[in-house]
Amino acid sequence: MRFFNAFPVAGQTYPRKYDSRILNVLSAIAQSAYRFANDMRLLQHLRQVEEPFEKNQVGSSAMAYKRNPMRCERICSLSRYIMADALNAPMTASTQWFERTLDDSANRRISLPEGFSPVTQCSGLCATSPPASTSTKNRRTNRA
Repeated sequence: MRFFNAFPVAGQTYPRKYDSRILNVLSAIAQSAYRFANDMRLLQHLRQVEEPFEKNQVGSSAMAYKRNPMRCERICSLSRYIMADALNAPMTASTQWFERTLDDSANRRISLPEGFSPVTQCSGLCATSPPASTSTKNRRTNRA
């Protein structure tokens, strides 16, 4: 039996730098999602665009008329979590004892799945959210 994708040299475990690479890719996706959602929040504050207001959605508890950008807030929150989670893998990779210890196994069993789940949720929120409507209050028209 031949293994084409084997590590040339490894101890009991594979090099944990691969975990770091995976979580860094997820962090990069989260950074883009955060940037998109944060820009949308800023544009909503300026009344340039608005998130759709659902039929049964209520405003803020203090201001019932206020329209909170719920989807964008959710994306930003999940994205911050993913970016912080990406710091876990390099700390684990740097403290391995000749790649012979398995004391990190519980840690990595948590950090890798917890990286993928929020990215999936962010992607779903970015992809399935109805397009924001443009505000008519500040729209300028060019008339000759």
